[in-house]
Amino acid sequence: MESVRAFFALEISDDMRRRIADLGKEIAKSGADVKVVEAENLHVTMKFLGEVPVSKIEEISAALQGMRIGRFELEARGAGAFPDRRMIRVMWVGIGKGAGEVTEVARNLDDALGRFGFPKEKRFVPHITVGRVRSQRNREALQNILDSHSQTVFGTTLVDRLVLKKSTLTGSGPVYTDLKVFPFE
Repeated sequence: MESVRAFFALEISDDMRRRIADLGKEIAKSGADVKVVEAENLHVTMKFLGEVPVSKIEEISAALQGMRIGRFELEARGAGAFPDRRMIRVMWVGIGKGAGEVTEVARNLDDALGRFGFPKEKRFVPHITVGRVRSQRNREALQNILDSHSQTVFGTTLVDRLVLKKSTLTGSGPVYTDLKVFPFE
């Protein structure tokens, strides 16, 4: 049975991508061991589904057609890390204005996808992943970057749709393809 690696995302504007990509360039120059996310792949991940049978995509899509969500402004603000600054594994840009709406979309997704056996998120934190840390080399440099961007505003964007994306892993990084688009009202 054919399957695809899939996830739901909110897309951001090209201007916001450029500004966050500049942060990624700063991280890359730090000498730390970080795989920075390519500018074209920056987004807000709403729900990672993993491998999904192609036959389920239409069924999942039909379940989401009834979701009524209004468009909203999203502000990318501040830099942080998971799990925390002492043990950095993922570097991210946070969501200021619009965080409540993003969290509501995540809750709606969890409710709609629960019937397909997808587990609910334990603790959803809206963010845009900027880089994945492979080792703690030059951790202090990363901490300094986080400190210097703790209040940086990376821009605002109108969020007007939810996108189901296919992720194809390649040697040079993932390639994302839109499978379905769910417009907001």
